[in-house]
Amino acid sequence: MDTDPKFRPASVMSLRTKIREDHLTCPICMEGFDKPKALPCVHSFCQGCLTDFIVSRGYETKGQFPCPVCQKETIIPAGGVGNFPDNHLLSSLLDTVEKKPTVPPRHGGISGNDPRSSGGLYPLAPAGFPSSVNQASTTSAPCSENLLLKVGHYGPTIADFMKPYGLAIGRNGEYVVTDLAGSRVLVFANAGELIGRFSCDCKISGVTMTKDNSILLAVNGAGSAIMRLYNMDGHVLQTIGDYYRYDKPSGIAQTSDYKTIISNLGGNNIYVFTHQNKMSVKFGWHGSGDKHFNGPNFLAVDSKDHIIVSDSGNDCIKIFDTAGNFKRKFGTLSCPMGVSVDKKDNIIVADAGNFRVQMYDNHGNFLRTVVKDTDDIGDDVRPFNVATTPAGNVAVLLKGTQFAEIRVYKCPF
Repeated sequence: MDTDPKFRPASVMSLRTKIREDHLTCPICMEGFDKPKALPCVHSFCQGCLTDFIVSRGYETKGQFPCPVCQKETIIPAGGVGNFPDNHLLSSLLDTVEKKPTVPPRHGGISGNDPRSSGGLYPLAPAGFPSSVNQASTTSAPCSENLLLKVGHYGPTIADFMKPYGLAIGRNGEYVVTDLAGSRVLVFANAGELIGRFSCDCKISGVTMTKDNSILLAVNGAGSAIMRLYNMDGHVLQTIGDYYRYDKPSGIAQTSDYKTIISNLGGNNIYVFTHQNKMSVKFGWHGSGDKHFNGPNFLAVDSKDHIIVSDSGNDCIKIFDTAGNFKRKFGTLSCPMGVSVDKKDNIIVADAGNFRVQMYDNHGNFLRTVVKDTDDIGDDVRPFNVATTPAGNVAVLLKGTQFAEIRVYKCPF
C-alpha cells in the first residue's frame, strides 16, 4: 500500500487556476471554451465541438442528441447549434481569468515542417537560438533531493514551453516534449540543450518514440488521422488513421511487437492498432467500473506489453492486456496524469492532485515517492507527465501558474 498518503485538496489551488480547470474547459475538446453554448441541462460546450459531436454521430438527422456529459436528451433548435443560447457567464470569466501572454506578432509564410519555424504563438528566432541548461545544484531549494538536471522553462520564445503536454525519451536520451501552444515539438539533448524544434499544422497531444528513434504523435485536426510519424528534423513520414476526425487522442505508446496504443478522451476508451497501423481492439467507455474510464489521459506499456492507463477522473491506475482484458487497478492517488515504466517494470506515476511522483512495482505495491511537495516550487506547480531515461532516472514535466520545467531525478532502484 501507499505509505505516503498526503493529500492536498483543491482549496490550495490558486483561484485563477481552479476557475480555469473547473469552469473554463470544454468537456469535449478539453481546451479553453470557444463560443461557449449552454444546453438546457446547464452543461456548456464550444459551439464548434458541439456541432462536430452532433454531425459525426448522425444526430442532426434525428433532431436530438444526448448531452456529452449527463446523457440527457436534448432537442436541436431550429437553425442548428448556433441557436443554443450563449453562455455569457463563461465568456465573461474567460475575459477576466485568461491572461494572454505578451509576445511579438506572428510571422507569416512559415512552413509547418521547417525545424526552425515559429509556429503558433512563438516568434521566429535565428538558427542556433541558445537554450538555457540548468545543471542541478546541491541546495535546499524545493524538490532538489536527488535532482540531476533541469531542462527548459516557461516563456514565450521558441526555446520555451507555454503549454507542455507530452514527454518521451529518445534512444540516445533525448527529451522530446509536445507544446500545445503553437502545436510544437521541442527536442533537447540528454545534457539538456535544445537541439531541435518544429511546428505541426494540426493539434498534437501525447508523444512516444519508436524503436528507430522516430517521433510518433497523437494528433487531431489532421484530416481524419489519429497519429503522425515524424523524423527528428520535423519531416512527416506517415499520417495514420482514416476515421478519427472527432476523437480526442491523448496518450500514446508502442508495444514490443509494434502495436500502437492510444487513449481517447473523446470516448473514454483505448485503441489498439496493429503493427500495420490498422485498428484491431477498442475497449472502455465512460464510468467508474474496472473496464470504464473517466479521463484516460496517459498510458504506458511494460515489458510484457501490459497497457498501464492513468484513469485521472477515477483517481487510479488500471492495467489491461492488449486484448482489452482488465488485470488490476491500484493507487492512493488524486488525478494521476503521466505514467511510465522503468526497465524493471516499476510504474512511475505523476500524482498531480497530491503534488508528488510515486513509484509502484508491477503489481501495484507502493515502493517510494520520487518527488513530493511540488507546490513548494511555485504557485500550483504539479507533476504533469513522467518518463524514464535509458539510465533509469525519472524525468518529470512540472507545470504551474507561469511555470513549466522538466526536472530529472536520480532513482536508486
